[in-house]
Amino acid sequence: MARCLHNASQRSSVTEGPEEDDTMPTDTTPALESTDVLVDAAAIEALAADVGAERLDPVLEAFGSELARRLPILEAAVAANDLALIAREMHSIKGSALTFGASALGAAARRAGDAVRAGDTGVALEAARQVLVLLPATRDAVAKLDTSHAKEARP
Repeated sequence: MARCLHNASQRSSVTEGPEEDDTMPTDTTPALESTDVLVDAAAIEALAADVGAERLDPVLEAFGSELARRLPILEAAVAANDLALIAREMHSIKGSALTFGASALGAAARRAGDAVRAGDTGVALEAARQVLVLLPATRDAVAKLDTSHAKEARP
């Protein structure tokens, strides 16, 4: 069985810094919680069954590469408040994330896309910033997956 990966190690790198006071700007980048599951083991096992155990690692590598490719595009879209591009990226990210059991990433992408469609720019940008945090964390979690058990479980 592939193991679920949590992002406890990411939390400290996102939230460490000087104590907040009235003279320092507040970082609005959402922190990852140690309880956020980045990759669900059951989804990886199901994927192994669908694509074949021998193809699991290349498929996971392709997903990681896709996340890495989308990161600078989304960063630029958020910086420019380009809601149309944010919506397009969120649609693609959501579908891929949910296929690979990255439910936290998929949920944040869904929230951003829904907010764009509802005309709620503030929520859309907040959720897109959460996706910007989750993209590299999820990519790293996928790269660290131990898929040997998922491969052994299949004939």
